[in-house]
Amino acid sequence: MAEFCFAPLRRSIMHAKFTDKISQMKKTRSPHPHSRVAQAACTVSAAALMLGVSSAATVGFNLQVDWTDAGSAGYTGKPVTATAFGIGTNGWENLNPLPTGYNGKNPGPYTTNEVIDATTSTGGLNPLPNGSLTVSWACTAANSSGFAGYGIPYGGPNPNPGNQEVYYGFLRDEANFYSHPVGGPIPYSVTLTGLRSVWTNTPYAIQLIASTDTANVITNAYIGNVTTNQQATYDVKSSSTGILGGLSTMSGPWTNDTISIWGAPALSYTNGYAIASTISGFIITDKPVISMSPNSLRAVGGDTFVLGSYAVGVPPLSYQWRRNGYPLTGGTSQTLTNLQPAATDSGAYDVVVTNLYGAATSSVANVTVDRIQFTPGSNFVVDSNPNGGEHDGQAWGATWLASSTDSANVTRTGVMSFSAAAKNQIVVPGQTNLDSGTGTVMFWMRSPGVSNPSGNPVALLDRAGPDGLMILQNPDGTIQVQPALASTYALPSPTALDSNWHHIAVSFDQLGATMNLYVDGAPVAGFPSMPLWHWQPGQELELGTSHTASYQSFNGQMAEVRFYNQVLSDSDIASAYSSGAVVNPSALRLRLSFQAPPTTGVSLQWQAADVLLQSADSVQGPYTDLPGTSSPYDAAAQTAKKFFRYRGHTPQVLVSNPFRM
Repeated sequence: MAEFCFAPLRRSIMHAKFTDKISQMKKTRSPHPHSRVAQAACTVSAAALMLGVSSAATVGFNLQVDWTDAGSAGYTGKPVTATAFGIGTNGWENLNPLPTGYNGKNPGPYTTNEVIDATTSTGGLNPLPNGSLTVSWACTAANSSGFAGYGIPYGGPNPNPGNQEVYYGFLRDEANFYSHPVGGPIPYSVTLTGLRSVWTNTPYAIQLIASTDTANVITNAYIGNVTTNQQATYDVKSSSTGILGGLSTMSGPWTNDTISIWGAPALSYTNGYAIASTISGFIITDKPVISMSPNSLRAVGGDTFVLGSYAVGVPPLSYQWRRNGYPLTGGTSQTLTNLQPAATDSGAYDVVVTNLYGAATSSVANVTVDRIQFTPGSNFVVDSNPNGGEHDGQAWGATWLASSTDSANVTRTGVMSFSAAAKNQIVVPGQTNLDSGTGTVMFWMRSPGVSNPSGNPVALLDRAGPDGLMILQNPDGTIQVQPALASTYALPSPTALDSNWHHIAVSFDQLGATMNLYVDGAPVAGFPSMPLWHWQPGQELELGTSHTASYQSFNGQMAEVRFYNQVLSDSDIASAYSSGAVVNPSALRLRLSFQAPPTTGVSLQWQAADVLLQSADSVQGPYTDLPGTSSPYDAAAQTAKKFFRYRGHTPQVLVSNPFRM
C-alpha cells in the first residue's frame, strides 16, 4: 500500500515575523498559476494507516469579518448555526473576526491567532476530537460577500443558516481592500500548527471555500510550506456581477504538523472588478465529507441530466451512486450522467463516498423524468372549435338537455341546465390562447329568476382573479360587466328574468379600454368607458358559479358558448344572434355547443413549461399542434380517440450542481 507524507518544515512559519513569512511564501510560489512545486514523499506504514480508522476526524474553519470599527456591528461575525458543507455545527471552528479597515479606520494589515483543543467550547469554537491546534491568520482586510450559493437568495446581514454563513465573511487580498495597508500590499495567509495531534496516525486532505464581493474571477490558492506546496483552483459561480463564491479542488494527502494556506497574487481591476484571491473558510479531514450534495432536477424526453457531488477526504475516494437506495451499475464516478432518461429513471438519487477512513452519504436529489400522464375523467363537454386546441371543459353537476323551448317558442338544441342550490358549474381549464387582449365572448341564457332577489349578482361567466373579466346578472335581471375587479357597472340592459332565451355578447379591447355589451344582438347604449385590464395568464373559464363565494350561482340554462380572439362587429354579433351562424370562424378559440351529453375522457398532465402538445388520429401521424395548451389538458372521449406527444421542448443538458463539472 502506498503511503504519503511531505518533507518537514525547514523553518517554522509560525515563529517567523509576519512580513518575513509572507516574503518566504512569495519566494516559493509557483511561477505560473498552473505549475506545481515537486512534492517530497515519504512513507507511513500500512498498519499505521489502518489505525487511523478509529480516530478519523473532520474540522471546518469559518473565517469571519468584523464591521465594528466601521460602525456596522450588526454585520460582524456570522458563526455557523446549521450543517454547512456536510459538517455539523459542532465540527466548525468560528475563528475571531478580522476588521474591514473601511474608511481608513483601524487600517490593516491584520493578523491574529487562536488555540483550539479538545476542551475549547467558547467564543465560537468547538472542542476538537483530540489534540491541540494553533491557528494564525492574516490579511489586508476582511469583508462580507453577498454570495449565498448557486440558486440561493442572499440573506443580507442575516445570512441563511449553513453554507451561506461560511461564505459571508472572507479575507481580502492586495487587489481588494478599502485602505492601503501599512508596509505594502500582502495576500491573506492561514497557518495551522499541531495537525499531527489531531490526525495522529492518518494523512489529511484540505478543501478551500472562497467568496468575494468585487471580482469576476477567483484565482488560485496554495497549500503547503516554504519548501513544498500544492495548488488549489476554483471554478466559481456568480450570483450577480462581482459576487462570486465556490469550492476549490481538493488537496492531496498531507502528514505535516504545520501547514499554511495563502492566496496567489491577485490581478488588477478590469471593468471595476479584479481577479481576486480570497478565502472564506476551509475543511480538513481524513474521512470523506460531501461538501456539496447533488441538487434535485426535472428532465423531459430528449434531455441529458448530470448529477454531481463534491467530496473531500484522503484519496483515493470511491463513489457509488444509488437510486432509491439501490446501487447503479456503472455509477462509480464523481458525476452520474444519463444521456437519454426514461420515466423509469425518476427517483431519489444519492451517492456514497468512501475511502480508507470512513464513508459519507450525500443528501437525496429527487430526479423526475417528465412524461405525459393520463388520468381517467368524466363529464367532459366537448369543444367543437374547428381551429385546433380543443379546450374541452368539465361539467360539475350541470345536466344536459337535447333541447329547450321557451314561452316565445324559441328552441335551442344542446343545452346545459344549472341549479343554483347545487352550485352547478362548467369549468374550462386555463389555456394561453384564451388570453388575447382583444376578443368577444357570447352565449345564450335562459333564467326564471335568481335564488336571492336581494343578494349579490349571479356569476354567468367568470375569468377573473385577481384580474380579468366577469359577466354578471343582477337580481333585477339586467346584465353587468366587471373588468379587472373594478367597480361594477350596472347597465340599462333588458331584463333576462322572463324565462326566455336571450343572447349575451361582450366585445373588448383591453389596451384601448373599450368594451361593448350586446343583448339579443343589439348593443346596449350608454356603456361607460372601461379601465385598463388584462387576463391573468392561463386563468380557467368558469360558467354558472364563481370561485368567489360572494357571487350567487346561476339558476337556469345555457347554450352555445363561444370565445373569439377578435372584436366582432355589430353586424357579426347580430348575425350570430339571428341565425346562429359561426361568424369569423378563423378567430374562434372556444365553442361549447353542447350537441352531445357530457362524456368520459382523460386528463393529460406534464410538468415542463416549454412543452407544446400535439395530437394525431393515428400513432404514425401526421401530428398537429394544439396551440395554447398547458397542463392539465382535459380531453373528452371523442377528442381522446387520438394520440398525443410533446413538441417544442428544446433538449437540454441539466447539471444538478454547476460549480465544477
